[in-house]
Amino acid sequence: MGIIILPLFLFWVICFLFSLRIGYALLKEEKLFAYKLLPTIAAILLAIMYMQHSLNQFEGNESLWAFEILFFFLFNIEAALLYLAALLTYFLFKKRIQNPSIKSLIFIITFSISLGTLLGSFGSESFMEKHNIEQTH
Repeated sequence: MGIIILPLFLFWVICFLFSLRIGYALLKEEKLFAYKLLPTIAAILLAIMYMQHSLNQFEGNESLWAFEILFFFLFNIEAALLYLAALLTYFLFKKRIQNPSIKSLIFIITFSISLGTLLGSFGSESFMEKHNIEQTH
């Protein structure tokens, strides 16, 4: 399992680190406090909401495969495509985007998806223990 999980986990860690870099560039060049603090708070809250919403889909189950929740987060194609769309927008239009709201939106999307995926991956076992979900192998 490590052959499959580790590269995907590293992919999402790299995505998270790059979203931090996008956020740093945003925070460094903006002078207004609202464009620094609000996107950061919004991105963290959206990451937590994404993780909770995704984990709540498994709440009623009595048993799950040991890596089912982990695979749900790491193999989430919709999240990966949304991250890729935001990343491509950042690279293709970085010089043309002058509106700080659009830059903030790109940061919020990339940060919340990557952080939510990592939090969901780390929290899968504790979620199963909390809700008394049996692990099957």
